[in-house]
Amino acid sequence: MTRTPLDSHSAQEDKSLIVAIRSGDYDAFTLLYNKYIQPLTQYGLKFIADLPAVEDCLHDVFVWLWTNRHKLDMHTSVKSYLFKAVRTTMLHWLQKQNRLRELNPSDETGYPFELQLTPETLVLENENQRQLRQHIESVLNVLTAKQKEVIYLRYYEGLNFEDIARNMHLSVKACYKLMGRAISILREKVPGPLMLLIILLFLTA
Repeated sequence: MTRTPLDSHSAQEDKSLIVAIRSGDYDAFTLLYNKYIQPLTQYGLKFIADLPAVEDCLHDVFVWLWTNRHKLDMHTSVKSYLFKAVRTTMLHWLQKQNRLRELNPSDETGYPFELQLTPETLVLENENQRQLRQHIESVLNVLTAKQKEVIYLRYYEGLNFEDIARNMHLSVKACYKLMGRAISILREKVPGPLMLLIILLFLTA
């Protein structure tokens, strides 16, 4: 996925909002919140299927952001920064709930991350399509948590591999390997036409 002029404009707009937030502009903070609350909520729900808990975690992230606005010093995109903050908060929440063992950067299965196709992603009109959705989801669930997360951040959220690596505390090379392995597994498990459908769903989700 290549970066478009629209992406660049959005990134520049985000930087301008952060500059304003640092100076205490609450309207700019509200704009940033409204821009990212939905995608961040969807990301959080991939870790825990508990909307109130995810909303509490996101509340903590944005309260921290506003409280520490004077110290904000981002060396990455604002979008990447927020996704990393949410990921860290979700994993801490899971640890507090004793639902997560100690994380090892090389461990691909030590935390939950679910990819599912919603009715909005794949319009379901009949039983055959429902079975197709179930089959695609069963194939996706063969992947490890980290493989699914790399796919999600790359194809659903459009982050580059450098940002993904930073967010997941991995090397860029490790992220490429995770993606390559995930695609190899999907190719092994999925016939050609269905593999094309999955790729299209990734690109349009």
